Amino acid sequence: MRPIDDFSASVPSNFNNSLDRAIPTSGTIVLAEFGLAVPRPGSTVLLDCTIGIRSFLGLPNILVSVLRDGGIIGSAQISTLAVNEIRLAAFQIVDSNAPVGYHAYTITAELLNPLLTQARVTGPLTFTGTTIGPVS
Repeated sequence: MRPIDDFSASVPSNFNNSLDRAIPTSGTIVLAEFGLAVPRPGSTVLLDCTIGIRSFLGLPNILVSVLRDGGIIGSAQISTLAVNEIRLAAFQIVDSNAPVGYHAYTITAELLNPLLTQARVTGPLTFTGTTIGPVS
């Protein structure tokens, strides 16, 4: 059986339409972040994310990136099909064989097609991480 060594979460909001964070037309925005311990070699970190996004202008394509200590370890693309559409996206990233230590996990968003598009993070926005140790 594999033990759970640590758990952490950043939950700016559990509710729909509870946030209003614009995704900038240039650069990225930090949506959530937390620290997580990896105490043993061979551990796996399971990261779960749920993001509610609304398109305001055009049909934005949004790249959501998950970073460990500033380096990208995974990403997901969220696209909308209509103006003023609310899209709820949920995904997981597995950080296999994460290095031993205490790490900063961050989730960011950026517009891939910023010309004549706008999007906002409206909630829910949850980001959790669980460190699962190697087989004992």
